[in-house]
Amino acid sequence: MKNVTLFAVVATTGLAVAFTTPSKPITGAGTGKIVLDGAKPEVKPLAIDAAKFPDCGTVDTTNETVQVDDKGGIANAVVIVEVAGVEVKAAEKPVQLDQKNCRFTPHIAVVTKGTTVEYLNSDKTSHNVHTFPGKNDAINKTVPAGGKESQKLDKEDRIEIKCDIHPWMASHLIVADSNFYAVTGADGSFKIEGLPKGEHKVKVWHEVFGKADGKITVAEDGSSAAVEIKMSAEKKKRK
Repeated sequence: MKNVTLFAVVATTGLAVAFTTPSKPITGAGTGKIVLDGAKPEVKPLAIDAAKFPDCGTVDTTNETVQVDDKGGIANAVVIVEVAGVEVKAAEKPVQLDQKNCRFTPHIAVVTKGTTVEYLNSDKTSHNVHTFPGKNDAINKTVPAGGKESQKLDKEDRIEIKCDIHPWMASHLIVADSNFYAVTGADGSFKIEGLPKGEHKVKVWHEVFGKADGKITVAEDGSSAAVEIKMSAEKKKRK
């Protein structure tokens, strides 16, 4: 009995063709920390006159604009990795930004361009969604208790969002031209999965500390050294 091989002889050329199953490209995770270069600034709690807004009840007065831990880790910094040659795909389902307990949740959010965002209201009082974009269309709409508004964001952007009814309510929505991004945790750390091998540019943005750049390198085996990217304690002017 003849042995069966994984080769087929092509009569016209005399070449042997191997039939193999394509392997999945190796990818890795980019990890690191965003840290403050300089003294930690003093941050005051939000000023909220509860008597004027009884429907809100007790509101958390934590000021989320600047949160830096004892080791300099910056929370709520946006980390975006630019990967050349990879198709950017919008989220298949809407991404939700909630108004809950008279705060925007989350304070900082990132979506890929082309994604639909739903602005929810989980409170028992009306809210207002007033956006201040750079490139996308602005909206300024009242969202009743339990209601929602939707918007598709097609352009890369940084959008500040406020509630005109409750002046302490504010958040930022980043529209990225990338599928590789993260918002840093309480210690300034981040992890971004699925990065292909190679060197990739990293862009960092924070609502107070401005911008910073870095690089992440993914090796052939998918490994990647953690990076540390510093941001200046000097306040940056927002554009």
